Amino acid sequence: MGHRVGIARAAHILGIDRHDLQQMIRSGELHTFEGEVDLDELRQHYPTMALDEDMMVERVKLIRGAAFARRVRERVMPESEELEIRLHKRDVALGVAEAQLKKYRGCIEELAQLMGDLNRGATDEQKQMIMVINSWLLDKLES
Repeated sequence: MGHRVGIARAAHILGIDRHDLQQMIRSGELHTFEGEVDLDELRQHYPTMALDEDMMVERVKLIRGAAFARRVRERVMPESEELEIRLHKRDVALGVAEAQLKKYRGCIEELAQLMGDLNRGATDEQKQMIMVINSWLLDKLES
C-alpha cells in the first residue's frame, strides 16, 4: 500500500466531485482505510491523474513537520493565560519563601541576642563555648 490521502483531497487532486468517489467506495470499486484512499489505487482508476508523488510526499512531510513544530512551540511558549497562572504560582511561592526567610532571620537575630546576654554573665569556659557556637553560626550563614 502506498501513500494515502483523504477522500476530499483525492477528489480535489482528480478534479472531480467528492460524491463520485464516495459512490465508487460504496460500490466497492475503491477501498478506504480510516477515511483515506490509496494513491496507487486511485491511479488504477484514473491513469491520467497528474500527481507528482515526490511533491505530494514532500508536502505531507512538510505539513507533519509544521504540525510537530506547532506542538513544540505550544509547550515551550504557552498561551498568555497559562503564563499568567505560572507567574501567579511563582509569585505565591516567592511570597512564602520571603515569609520563611523573615521568620528565620528573626530567629537568628533572637539567638544572637540570647548568646550575647549569656556571654555577659558567663564563665571563661562558657564564653569559649559561646564563641565556638557564634563562629559556627557565622560560618553557616556566610556559606
